[in-house]
Amino acid sequence: MKVLVIGGTRFLGYHLVRELLKSGHKVTLFNRGKTPDDFGQAVERVRGDRTRRGELRRQFENREFDVVIDMIAYRREETEEAVETFSGRVGHFIHISTGSVYIVTRDYPCPLRESDFSREVISRPAGQDDWWVYGVNKRDCELVLREAFETTGFPATIFRLPIVIGERDYTLRAYSYFLRVADGGPVLLPDAGMNVFTHVYQADVIRTIARNLLNRKTFGEAYNLAMEEIVSLRGFVQETAAVLGKKVELVDIPGRFLESLPPGTSISPFSNRRPFVLAVNKAREDLEFRSTPFRDWLARTIDWFFTEYRGEPPANYRWRPLEVEIARKFKTRMAELKQECLSLEVKNG
Repeated sequence: MKVLVIGGTRFLGYHLVRELLKSGHKVTLFNRGKTPDDFGQAVERVRGDRTRRGELRRQFENREFDVVIDMIAYRREETEEAVETFSGRVGHFIHISTGSVYIVTRDYPCPLRESDFSREVISRPAGQDDWWVYGVNKRDCELVLREAFETTGFPATIFRLPIVIGERDYTLRAYSYFLRVADGGPVLLPDAGMNVFTHVYQADVIRTIARNLLNRKTFGEAYNLAMEEIVSLRGFVQETAAVLGKKVELVDIPGRFLESLPPGTSISPFSNRRPFVLAVNKAREDLEFRSTPFRDWLARTIDWFFTEYRGEPPANYRWRPLEVEIARKFKTRMAELKQECLSLEVKNG
């Protein structure tokens, strides 16, 4: 098949292109060309910036593809242009979306199902609102595709992903924990790390997409793709320690207190005060989705980072000496406070 991938060189897109080539598809990449790749002559490259209005249409208005996979649509106008460009010229349009489309809704439940997309969207919060803007913009992209399917039959499928983890993960969020466990120092866990989540392994997403190209059953539908185990942050760190063969000292610290200090909760990028669990029943039924066991993909990811990754440590790791000092002082003060409270109990006994 002729497949166009919009994006396709950093993390998830890179693995997707590898899988498509392995399956014998003819792959075209459309991106700015800023991230080098090792695909060589195996792919066709079309350079351009899809955020510039009209550029996608100029590049592809006279071309047809069996499948278009859009990895990097972040605004309504970008998806509108994609629909205008490929209407009548594509057999299947796949949009990579996010679980963030749910977290901008009021009182989102646990677990989250595809129908929860229809819940009321909360108002834009004051202050740091990047997460809200991202979630609402991705919702707008989905709404464009929904309308296109309902009005013209545009063959779109939407995949909603939580945090994706795996080899080549440039966000370095998981690596933030791997390094801290590996160095043997204490690991600060905001609010005891009791928040639960379902992340997803990159290979499970790639396999599901590759197996469902031109699957007409999926047209006009949205699917959650996530690991099937529900894991707490505390469990994630403990499992990391087990894979690395390390003993880890976990220091439970109030999130609000940590936020008042210089590093904030940036040192623990998976911390959250609410559960974030995606139900995957629909994907299991329609897509034959199955997730790799958590321990297996965690071990593969850890191995890649410590044997193949050659980049810089995550930016939050610069706080490591201060974290260790915070942990020491926090434990000391908590022990003193405990003794003070015990003394009060004796006096009032």
